[in-house]
Amino acid sequence: MKKAKLMAAVGALLVAGFLITSLASYFVSRKSLRAEISLNELPMTSDNIYSEIQRDLLSPIFISSLMASDTFLRDWVMAGETDETQITRYLKEIKTRYNTFTSFFVSEKTRTYYHFDGILKRVSEKEERDAWYFRVRDMKENYEINFDPDLANKDNMTIFINYRVFDYDHQYIGATGVGLTIHAVNERIESYQEKYKRTIYFVDKKGDIKLTGPGFDKTITNISHLGQDSLFKDRLNETSETSFSYARDGHIIHANIRYIKEFGWYLVVEQAEEETLKQIHSTLLMNLAVCLAVTLVILILVNMAVTAYQQRIETLRGIVPICSFCKQIRDDKGYWNRVEAYVAKYTDAKFSHSVCPSCMEKHYPEEFKYAEEKRKKRGNKTV
Repeated sequence: MKKAKLMAAVGALLVAGFLITSLASYFVSRKSLRAEISLNELPMTSDNIYSEIQRDLLSPIFISSLMASDTFLRDWVMAGETDETQITRYLKEIKTRYNTFTSFFVSEKTRTYYHFDGILKRVSEKEERDAWYFRVRDMKENYEINFDPDLANKDNMTIFINYRVFDYDHQYIGATGVGLTIHAVNERIESYQEKYKRTIYFVDKKGDIKLTGPGFDKTITNISHLGQDSLFKDRLNETSETSFSYARDGHIIHANIRYIKEFGWYLVVEQAEEETLKQIHSTLLMNLAVCLAVTLVILILVNMAVTAYQQRIETLRGIVPICSFCKQIRDDKGYWNRVEAYVAKYTDAKFSHSVCPSCMEKHYPEEFKYAEEKRKKRGNKTV
């Protein structure tokens, strides 16, 4: 019974110690990992993606800016737009050289919509789908990014960069720009997601989700649908980069928001904690398995030691056969052993030899007499 209690106590102490150590290590690692994601990984990913956006998605803005300041385009308009082939050839060259989906120019004087394939139409304030042009004409900014169906391409949804054009006296003379298909932009976002293993999308200041990559739930059109409206909207009025975490569908999501001033949108980079924590979970389970194995080994060794000790103690209990004359003891195998050899075998006791007063008086009377005299002089009671 005592042995069972001892084993249970040792096992409980070992398990508790290993469990506390492993769990403490797990929680510390998880906390460090969360800090690493929020403070380093996501901001670094956002920086890298922003650099790639500047290379891939911001190039159309740069192209439109060049078109708006091109002396040929302004001179052609100011000369009266007499030769249609010249502007058509110019727009086709822009499309081919920069690999855009479309290129265009709309004249303020004639309201003619010039396309790289020729004249597309004449814009009218009465036509709803031409509202973009009059919005661009009246806006204060030099350009806008707009989503619209492209009439020249079977109404495929296109991202237009609409840039205002001014003459040399800074008088508005029209709008020019290029377009990219939504599919082409989504492919670029997909390449970012594959490269960085993060969820990437863009939202405007109203929280409307403008661009997403594959795998994003298309029913979510505004960040309010994520169930964390306040967390996002508090940050959509800021122009600085910020990171935070929120819960979605029972999972912890780490998010980084960065304002892209060229678009007027926010780049959102998200990472689910679950995938990242898998390695820590695996490490925790491995540690617990090792701890269990070590505990079992220790319990086996303790059990063997206790059993051996009990056997030695049991040997000295009960009736011990001893010779009446020479005082040798018979062991459980039938062999006779001297007392000191027998006790040393079954206990940890060590013997040192001496002579008791009676034997000393009997065998060494002179030495005994001398010792007694010395004792009496010192007043000692024992030899």
